[in-house]
Amino acid sequence: MDGTGTYGVQFRDLFVPDDLILAAPAGPYVRKIRAGFILLQAGMAIGLIRDCIAIMNEVGGPLGHVNRYLPQQPTDFQKLLSELEAQTMEMAADPSTPMTVIGARSSSFGCSRDASVAAAHAAMLHCGARGYLRAIAPAPAARSLLHRHRHPGHQTASQDACET
Repeated sequence: MDGTGTYGVQFRDLFVPDDLILAAPAGPYVRKIRAGFILLQAGMAIGLIRDCIAIMNEVGGPLGHVNRYLPQQPTDFQKLLSELEAQTMEMAADPSTPMTVIGARSSSFGCSRDASVAAAHAAMLHCGARGYLRAIAPAPAARSLLHRHRHPGHQTASQDACET
């Protein structure tokens, strides 16, 4: 959750009274809430992909004559976005979905991760030099994502799966 202001805190030799313990042992509790965290991450990826599609569409007027030669177009991401949204909504319909089911479908979450990186990269390419200006409102999220993924052009096995 880079860029959200989330911090990690470590306590050493701290007494925590029993009434403040969420789960003991923690393993079953973590298994219970893991699906929610995966769905949360999928939602963030979907939001970023939507924003990147909007960025590409926004610059389509002034830069469309050049951007039409780029290999990834907003329509490519819109199709993938629709599929990811449908898969995520299906899994979110039942919050008690066991991790075995989520794990069996985890390729869609790998796709959402890889697709968000690819969409951010494509959006920056569609914007040209202006995409790197701080004044462009939606660009910071894409720039932040690209900064964390040093090699956005590197294609992973799960990204290959997204394209089929």
